[in-house]
Amino acid sequence: MLITLSGLDGAGKSTQIELLKRSLEQRNKRVAVLHMDHQIGLYAYLQLMRGLIFSSTRGADGQPTKKGESSNRVERHKDSWLRAAISRGKYTVLWNKPLRRGVYLVDLAIFLFYRLYIEKLKKQILIMDRYFYDRLVDVAGAQRGWSYIRFLALLTPTPTLPVYLDITPEEAYARKREFSVAYLRCRQTSYQKVFPLVRSSVVLASGEDIDATARTLEKLAIERTSV
Repeated sequence: MLITLSGLDGAGKSTQIELLKRSLEQRNKRVAVLHMDHQIGLYAYLQLMRGLIFSSTRGADGQPTKKGESSNRVERHKDSWLRAAISRGKYTVLWNKPLRRGVYLVDLAIFLFYRLYIEKLKKQILIMDRYFYDRLVDVAGAQRGWSYIRFLALLTPTPTLPVYLDITPEEAYARKREFSVAYLRCRQTSYQKVFPLVRSSVVLASGEDIDATARTLEKLAIERTSV
């Protein structure tokens, strides 16, 4: 079984996932949770490589290894150069929409192996913090490119329970203050175009009553698990 939660930053995805995981485990269900951006696909692997590269130049305390003042200056320069290079590469992948549309297909193939291992071999319910629908929002343009977005949505395996947590841009901004209201409003518009393409999707209001949303999500998960 695959359960996915999508929505704006600040919609409460992590909170609802933790509550749902706890509830399912109390019912003796085995649950695995993965984060789309941090654990699946090219971007996640770039982050892993970044961590491995920089951890090798630092000691256990997180400080540069002691090789003398001159050597440390070289290491710091190297460290700074690598960070800048990786940041440029990350920016290219994150914000180059045509490139990300191509990478989408590769990440989709990678994800199928995750599903096979977790759902079929380990017999666990897989809950995704974000899913490919969030990536469709990432690569969607204001007007153009929606034919290809619909094509990618058609190729994407439909989860057992695909959930969109709906929240106003103003509420989302008040919770996290990570992105501007204007940016969040633009993303909300894209979500409202993407999710009607998803069969059996569910839209849940993610306002002040977190417990009510959690109860509804739990009920839906149990119903679809039983099918």
